[in-house]
Amino acid sequence: MGMNARMRRRKRRVLAALAVAALALCIGPAAADWDAGQAAFERGDIAAALETWRPLAEEGDARAQAAIGSLYIHGSGVAVDYAEALHWTRRAAEQGDVTGQFNMGTIHAGGLGVERDYAEAAKWFALAAEQDDAASRFNLGVLHARGLGVPKDDEEAIFLLSTATIIAGDPEANLQEIGAAAENYAYIVMMTMEEPELTRALKRTRAWEKEFLHRYLSRRIRPTEPKSGLDPLPYE
Repeated sequence: MGMNARMRRRKRRVLAALAVAALALCIGPAAADWDAGQAAFERGDIAAALETWRPLAEEGDARAQAAIGSLYIHGSGVAVDYAEALHWTRRAAEQGDVTGQFNMGTIHAGGLGVERDYAEAAKWFALAAEQDDAASRFNLGVLHARGLGVPKDDEEAIFLLSTATIIAGDPEANLQEIGAAAENYAYIVMMTMEEPELTRALKRTRAWEKEFLHRYLSRRIRPTEPKSGLDPLPYE
């Protein structure tokens, strides 16, 4: 796939991520402001969306901070500005926002306005992975498979890739591409693994899946703010 096609696909995903975020259950003026910004975004008025979201972001709203950071990363209605992207993305990530954490990993893995640093990327992907973010688990699995920024560890890679596939299996998550990529990459890694190592990885995956299903069902019964990331970066 060419670079232009990848960029178009990432742009579509940031639009989808922001649209999903608008479904979060919120109460009070901040929710109304977010909705007004979302409405502006959906009609293509990015300037109005930014004007609405920026005060929220300045007041510490992590969702608005992550949204603004995403816009500047991708140049969605604004000029690409990695300094602004890093500023807002870091503020969101440090508050535990999963999109912000994933995007921090993306920024450092891709060298977007910063020196490429796989160790720093792995740190942020790991934090988002703990929040059941499929894209972050996929990227972290790739880093472990290649020994980039983290020790080369095929068992850990298979565990992360397999669990990313499980998360992406939710039909409502619209993560089919990530699930397929994780499954395919896991197959490649498995080809060179010893059986005991592979058995341990799959045993860990089965145990994790039981815990994940409990969390998933709890979220379906008591919905919380959706956790959405952007596309994983292709690793060269």
